[in-house]
Amino acid sequence: MTGWMSAQIILCVQQIAESYRMTQSVNTDQVSAAIVESLEIVAETAGDITPQVFDRYFKACPDSARLMDHMDNYMLGRMMDQVLLLLMEDDDTELENYLTFETSSHKSYGVEDHMYQQLFSAVRETVSEAVGAKWADGYQDAWSSRIATLLGKISEAEAALVEA
Repeated sequence: MTGWMSAQIILCVQQIAESYRMTQSVNTDQVSAAIVESLEIVAETAGDITPQVFDRYFKACPDSARLMDHMDNYMLGRMMDQVLLLLMEDDDTELENYLTFETSSHKSYGVEDHMYQQLFSAVRETVSEAVGAKWADGYQDAWSSRIATLLGKISEAEAALVEA
């Protein structure tokens, strides 16, 4: 294991990136492709960014730090794996199903809406920093677009919880 993030997620990022490269001419979601490409650079050059992501996240969102103070490195690593997979997912149905379940379970732990934004921003900023000079023009737009999509779907899932 590399730090907190399993070697499997690094391999997964690299395999997904290769898959996107092979299918890019066949209607590949450019947002997903850019995100995967930036994560592949991180996997190759920086390895595990989990500690930096959570340091940044907890500084930006102390309420989250308090909610998660019982979590060990293994659990933080699993959470990071899921966040990265979520950021790479381009199937709307999969996103909706996953976020409906996760939003419900996280709400029971006391997670507030702004915490999602803070976490996604911490991941993006850490990836941008780790990618450094290789940060391509389209990466920022892709990350902003994906985060906006995820936050919109989280809001929809939360609204459905209130209605239920």
